[in-house]
Amino acid sequence: MTVDRGLPGSVGLAIRAAWALVGVIALTVVLMAVFRDQVIGSWAQRHEGAREAFAQGGRVGLERAGFVPPAFLPVAATMLVVAAMLVWVLTVFFREGHRWGQIGLTGLTAVSVFASVVLGLVLDPPAVFVVIALLSLVVEGVLVVCLWHPDTLRYLAGPWVDGPVDGPVGGSVDSAA
Repeated sequence: MTVDRGLPGSVGLAIRAAWALVGVIALTVVLMAVFRDQVIGSWAQRHEGAREAFAQGGRVGLERAGFVPPAFLPVAATMLVVAAMLVWVLTVFFREGHRWGQIGLTGLTAVSVFASVVLGLVLDPPAVFVVIALLSLVVEGVLVVCLWHPDTLRYLAGPWVDGPVDGPVGGSVDSAA
């Protein structure tokens, strides 16, 4: 991915930060696959009966006791694909100077902040996911600052703001005829 040289630095950094956020989500998915037992153990700690079954036999103990832990990995992989597609579309329009690209990226970041706090800090996941949540919060902070930086706002305002909106420059539509 290349960022145009004519863009303000804050716009280029916002685009890079948006893709870095996708990278953090991808890292989370990979770590969920690697630390699958710890993720399921974290889930089991919050469910009566599942805690004891997991302590006695891990995932096999859960299955023997009739517990079916949530399938975290497919959900996370789907979120990765959705986030990547949203970032791709929104950054294209943001780079072109459309304000709704900025607003869409801000909304995506807000959802990501919520997920980082709840899933990474509140639900007491394994320690590696707490570190990833903190990293994600830093990236999200950089993204929001860049999205709303004065240089970004001037770039999004563009030269067309002072021009005509939906009609001829000299007057009404009727006087042009």
